[in-house]
Amino acid sequence: MNDLPKPSPEMLAALAAKAGPDGFIELPDFVETALYHPQHGYYCKQQERVGKSPHSDFYTSVSLKEAFAEIVVEATCSLLETAKLAPADTHWVELGAEPNGTLLDSQQSPFKSVRAIGIGQEIEIPSPAVVFSNELFDAQTFRQVRFDGERWIEYGVKLDGQNLSWAPRAQASEEASLYIEELPRDLPVGYTADLPTGARSLARFLLEKNWSGVFVAFDYGKTWHSISADTPQGSARAYYRHQQLPDILQAPGAIDITHHICWDHLENALQKASFRKLSLQSQEAFIVHRAPNFLQKAFDPTLPAFAPIRQKLKELMHPAMMGQKFQALSAIRCPEDLLAQS
Repeated sequence: MNDLPKPSPEMLAALAAKAGPDGFIELPDFVETALYHPQHGYYCKQQERVGKSPHSDFYTSVSLKEAFAEIVVEATCSLLETAKLAPADTHWVELGAEPNGTLLDSQQSPFKSVRAIGIGQEIEIPSPAVVFSNELFDAQTFRQVRFDGERWIEYGVKLDGQNLSWAPRAQASEEASLYIEELPRDLPVGYTADLPTGARSLARFLLEKNWSGVFVAFDYGKTWHSISADTPQGSARAYYRHQQLPDILQAPGAIDITHHICWDHLENALQKASFRKLSLQSQEAFIVHRAPNFLQKAFDPTLPAFAPIRQKLKELMHPAMMGQKFQALSAIRCPEDLLAQS
């Protein structure tokens, strides 16, 4: 892309501070700095990121929040009922909220309180709570390994002056080694696996906190089998102005860097934390099963054929749009489950 900016001197300096004497940077340190550096990270700078504008980089369900918010509220209220909790006694907590882009900022809320926790803010979860996130876990750090025909080699980033390139690690990190033990060895040379280490750590951090209620995460991910056997190019991607870039190293601080999370890991974390009623569905199926009242409203025969509510629902549900691209993982933890866990 001709208009792709180069890394700023400030970002290069921030990355150099993470580099070893030979210029090697651990991939999680590179991603963390590129996305979350307090002044120069992609998610921390004051800029337009989300929406259909030519100046934004990606488009997500929260961009359709007039419809999406109503769907999520109906679904979470139903899940609270299953957990024997009342919305009026429950706090709403949105994690990873964009400035001026929180889900319920224009929605009448049935909850006791509404709080949005943005990037870099301390995460406190009152109890009971609905803990909601949209594309939060895929924006965490990760590690990358590649198969050389005999063994898995972990890769990081090499900084040489102003140039960034991929570089093999002398030996796999302890964190990556735990994943490598579970990876097959009957794969083609060059098979790449992006290991969603940050998403797994974030899930554990959130779920170990002392709260009951509902967990709902919308994101895109794969099973561990798919990550380790069906995605030879890996899943790490970068986006700029709604176009996918071939290399996540191209413009740190100016581009979105993402990867597929592993749903198996999140489900295991929920189960270990005494959550019940786990459900992983496509976004399309989630809406069908969890928001029947909204669907009835959208398909009211008195509405015009191209009513805005129907157009938004189409974008959220259609398999060729967001319906199959995104999945929703939900679960509940009743107050008695929390007591049993302790």
